[in-house]
Amino acid sequence: MTDLGYFQKSFLTLFRECFEAIPPGQDYTWFVQGREGVFDALDSVDAAQASRKPSAECSSIGAHLNHLLFALESMIAQIHGQEVQGTWESSWAKQEFSENEWETLRHDLRMAYEKVLAWLNTLPEAPGELEMTGVMAILPHSAYHLGAVRQLMKLA
Repeated sequence: MTDLGYFQKSFLTLFRECFEAIPPGQDYTWFVQGREGVFDALDSVDAAQASRKPSAECSSIGAHLNHLLFALESMIAQIHGQEVQGTWESSWAKQEFSENEWETLRHDLRMAYEKVLAWLNTLPEAPGELEMTGVMAILPHSAYHLGAVRQLMKLA
């Protein structure tokens, strides 16, 4: 296995854990505990909880996940040479979600994750520096927002 092969396999393990949590049949994790991935968070709160802000200065759970969706969709757009829709700042604008909007966000985040995962599974043997940096950045960015959401869930 090439160095990139080891990197790709390790990265995929951590990326999946961030979103899907511990795989069935595995008795250890690398950085989440049990079922504490992004998708568990999505399934554990309703629209009202996702829209709640603990203070005026804080963002809601839904806003964190909407921003994470923007990051994943931006990565997908850049991979395919397309223009990124929206801006970093605008991805934080929506703080409150109706039930329908929350369901749409949940669906769209899963679909964006699946698209990124599919691309990661076919990572070129020698990706360019920009591609590799983008790949490496999405994991800590996703993990950061997972941690923020987990803390907000305690307050919701």
